[in-house]
Amino acid sequence: MIIYKKRASNKSQLRNNKNKQTHKLTKKSTNNKKNKRNVNKSVNETCRRIIMRRRILSAGIVMVLLLTMVLSACSANSEDTKGATAASSSEKTEEPSSEKTVVTFWNGFTGSDQATLEALVDEYNQTNDKNIEVEMSIMPWDSLYQKLSTVLPVGEGPDMVAMATERIGTYAEPGAFVDVSDAYTTGIIDESVVPGALQENLKYNGTYYGVPMNFATLLLYYNKTIFEEAGLDPESPPTNWDELEQYAQQIVDNTDCYGFDMAVKETTPMWCIMLWGNGGDIIEDGKAVFNSEENIETITRWAENIRDKKFGPEVLTGGEIDKLFESQKLGMYFCGPWATGGFEDVGIDFGVAQAPEGPVQQVTQANAVGMYLTSSSKQKEAVYDFFSWWNSAETQVKWSLGTGFPPARTDLENDERLAENPYIELFSKPANESQMYLQQLTNFAEIDNQAIVPAFEKILLEGADVKTALDEANEQIEALLE
Repeated sequence: MIIYKKRASNKSQLRNNKNKQTHKLTKKSTNNKKNKRNVNKSVNETCRRIIMRRRILSAGIVMVLLLTMVLSACSANSEDTKGATAASSSEKTEEPSSEKTVVTFWNGFTGSDQATLEALVDEYNQTNDKNIEVEMSIMPWDSLYQKLSTVLPVGEGPDMVAMATERIGTYAEPGAFVDVSDAYTTGIIDESVVPGALQENLKYNGTYYGVPMNFATLLLYYNKTIFEEAGLDPESPPTNWDELEQYAQQIVDNTDCYGFDMAVKETTPMWCIMLWGNGGDIIEDGKAVFNSEENIETITRWAENIRDKKFGPEVLTGGEIDKLFESQKLGMYFCGPWATGGFEDVGIDFGVAQAPEGPVQQVTQANAVGMYLTSSSKQKEAVYDFFSWWNSAETQVKWSLGTGFPPARTDLENDERLAENPYIELFSKPANESQMYLQQLTNFAEIDNQAIVPAFEKILLEGADVKTALDEANEQIEALLE
């Protein structure tokens, strides 16, 4: 900053005073010049210092602003980098989210075993460490099969389903059920403890398509109260066919109850126990043998007992014969362990015994329910986890105690915990003397419903000749096997 000396604006006045002040001005001029130089020097120095300070201050402000911007940018970049790194790390490690893996499970356990099954599935949902939730839908078996026929072909079925092993071929052949052999080879299922008969019938064409859910045999249920009314010893059930006929006739003659009966349709098979007991069968080595001499003899005998001697109603469904026994109007019939709890709940005094021995052998029908991974599922790992949990020794013991079913593990035969339910040992006993009905077929239902059941209906309801009815049925079976 520069300061200039004020000059007189009136030139005329300066000239008038010039002579008077010549000496004075001369002297003063000399002093002023000297002072001006000193003032200018002082002012210039002050201005220089002020300018320098302002420049330093400005530079400092600029530096602070630049540093702030740099730090902000670094901080933003650091947060972005951390976020990107975290996201990348999350993507790579795929850490478990809060979302559950949902597995849908359909089955037909609508009997007294339903409550135990529901409790065990709830236990799995609450205790498994993989955040898996099994959503279970229980419906009548016939409804289940109808529903599966519409959803599985279009890939909209459940992740897993439970059903009788004789139906495996129907679903495995078209690819609706998935090969689960790796569940056995990797140890998820311990093949060495699966009952031998069940092993073979969880396969189709030599390949595993199912894992065990339950295994059961049929025993002879008898009403002890009816036995007493008929003059029979309630602690001595019949042991052979002759005694069975004698006891049934005595009940019919001395009470208002039926003596003995077997369901024909929509049921766990019962008549096959009699066929096998006399050395007969329905299919052998892939060929129909329903019209064998052994079968003609067996069906003639027991059709006369039921139809003519009024041992029981001619044709019943499984549900109807259960109700007949539950209402205490039937003295004896074949049934599985699933019925024990229900009969106890309604206060029936009953006992169970091994199936009476036939002319050729003592045998009973065994049935099993397997669990299957469907081709609709995208949750194989979660389904396998449930398979493993269900077939563990601990779960099998709980299932057996709650239902009376024998465990589907041979290594639990002498487990002390099972002594809590006395029926388990009784239903386990005939495991090695049992047979399974119409296994390894792709059209089990058609053979049963279109050939076998109609033959029994003709014989029992219409009084048709046994041989003629069985010959016709045998031809139908042969055609369905082709």
